[in-house]
Amino acid sequence: MEYVELKNVKFCQHNLDLVEELYYNSFPPEERRLWSSVKSLLNCEKSRYKIEVIQQNDRFVGFISSWDFGSFCYIEHFAVEPLMRGARIGTAAISQFVEKSQKGVVLEVELPQCGKMAQRRIGFYSRNGFKAHADFEYVQPSYGDGLSPVPMMLMSANLNEDEDLSIVAKTILQFVYGVKND
Repeated sequence: MEYVELKNVKFCQHNLDLVEELYYNSFPPEERRLWSSVKSLLNCEKSRYKIEVIQQNDRFVGFISSWDFGSFCYIEHFAVEPLMRGARIGTAAISQFVEKSQKGVVLEVELPQCGKMAQRRIGFYSRNGFKAHADFEYVQPSYGDGLSPVPMMLMSANLNEDEDLSIVAKTILQFVYGVKND
């Protein structure tokens, strides 16, 4: 497996411009927040949000943004530089992230019927120990005005069997997307 290192972006600020560029190039508008919001979350001392850059030989090759909710972590975004994809960097990074977190890790993926790329992503996460929760209905709310919500599927690794997926989803919706729970 490729050697990569995850570093908190607060300790390598010089990579923030590279993260921003990869962020905008990797995710459609309905699946990302404004960059000013990302920076606000990073600068908030009590934020559960962090970005870790993925480095190989001290070179930026990707990033993982995540939220720590105590009993589980939620990966909001994960991207590897296009020219570095297929070199097992993503496998090394996600494996290291899950191991470091020492708790359940949850993420969203597009539904398999969205096409070959969605199916490849699901396959990637499945090969790396994530379980698809295809029977759990989940919709990612809009990140902003005029943007549509996106039907998604939750996947998890090392999630405690006692962890209620509906509570996990409500936690993500409340803290990540600002959805008020009933």
